[in-house]
Amino acid sequence: MKTLTKLTLAAAALSLVAFSAVAQAISPQEDPRYGSTPEERAENFKKLNYLKFEMDSKAYDTAAVWLKELMNDAPQASSNIYIWGATIYKNKAARATSLADKKAFVDSVMLIYDRRAEYYGADPRRGRAYILGQKARDYLSLNALDRENVRKYYLEALEASSGTEAAQVALEYFQQLVEDYKAVHIQAGDLLSEYQRLTGLLANATEEEKDSLNTLFAASGAANCDVLEELFAPQIAAAPDDLDVVTKAYGLMSMANCTSPFYMSVAEKYYALSPSSGTAIRLASLFENQMEFSKALKYLNEMLPTETDPAAKANLYVRIAASELGLKRSSAAAQAAREAISLDPDNGFGYMFLAEAYVAGSTACSGFHQLTVYWLAYDQFARARSAFEAAGQSNEVEAASTRMTNCRICFPTLEEGFMYVQDYKEGNSYHVSCGWISGNTTIRSR
Repeated sequence: MKTLTKLTLAAAALSLVAFSAVAQAISPQEDPRYGSTPEERAENFKKLNYLKFEMDSKAYDTAAVWLKELMNDAPQASSNIYIWGATIYKNKAARATSLADKKAFVDSVMLIYDRRAEYYGADPRRGRAYILGQKARDYLSLNALDRENVRKYYLEALEASSGTEAAQVALEYFQQLVEDYKAVHIQAGDLLSEYQRLTGLLANATEEEKDSLNTLFAASGAANCDVLEELFAPQIAAAPDDLDVVTKAYGLMSMANCTSPFYMSVAEKYYALSPSSGTAIRLASLFENQMEFSKALKYLNEMLPTETDPAAKANLYVRIAASELGLKRSSAAAQAAREAISLDPDNGFGYMFLAEAYVAGSTACSGFHQLTVYWLAYDQFARARSAFEAAGQSNEVEAASTRMTNCRICFPTLEEGFMYVQDYKEGNSYHVSCGWISGNTTIRSR
């Protein structure tokens, strides 16, 4: 051991006095952490103080000497040995003049963390999980290009973690996986597999933490519908009723906003295996967008008995009316629209689709009688416009107004009216009867 200067020894001695005042409860000579004999304990206690002094002075090369002796002679004397040790060798790595030296110093940092985990892994506040988390972060900072070991050390930390700490490590680990995927160090299947695993691991995490994981995955580029189909198609073909596989495929493809025939089949399979209102409404929306109205109606009608909120149920009936119109079943569309109105008289779309059903159903008759149907339709469009105005739905107000204008163009002329109605006069009441359509309205002419 090299000789200390008198000044250094004096400072260290003063530090020892201060340290001793704190440790009066257990004398270093009695504390087995410092060595086997009273003499060893006293000597190692001094070394710990010398190490602290050199760290405070940022004399890292001298501190490294005391560090080595303490790790050999009194490895359980204090967790500060390892905290300071990591600082010493990170500093050396930063100052290294060759790759070989830097690698050796980085390896020393990793070894110091391993020794700390060995002796202080059971610490209730900063135990094994905390230590390995710091180890992974330091390795990333010191040697970010060694992607394999970055992943390895994060995995070690993750396996040791739980609760909030696990969520933080999981997010940091997945961030590294995303970067590796973008740099083509790992394949899409690897990233997807870990995403699924971490999703389960974070099942009890906060919504913010779950959102962070999903955001990272969405930004990775791996959430690609073609990639997902390539991954899951053979799995589902091999085990079509495996709920776990189908659930994963449905969840990931839904997140990626897939609309392919394969995704639709997965969604229907998922609903069959695990029915829910959320899946039913998603399927209905998908089939509506693809104009597959028969399939959309299947799921909308299955939703009706489960919905208890009148306004929400009215919206379901509005969508049923739209799908019935898509199938050119105007009478059924009108019935659904009337159900919507009865449940929610303020729902403008109920009136809109009832009017559209009248227009579509007007072909049930011809001539003057067909034209009178537009009076009924006009009335419903006007009610729709009023409801939209009250709700502040400006775009819908404009749409209703346009349809009212179109209806006026189709009103019968005065000449046509006089031919069919004896007392034909604008403003008089009139009962429309055209196939399934009937109702009282007001005479108007174009």
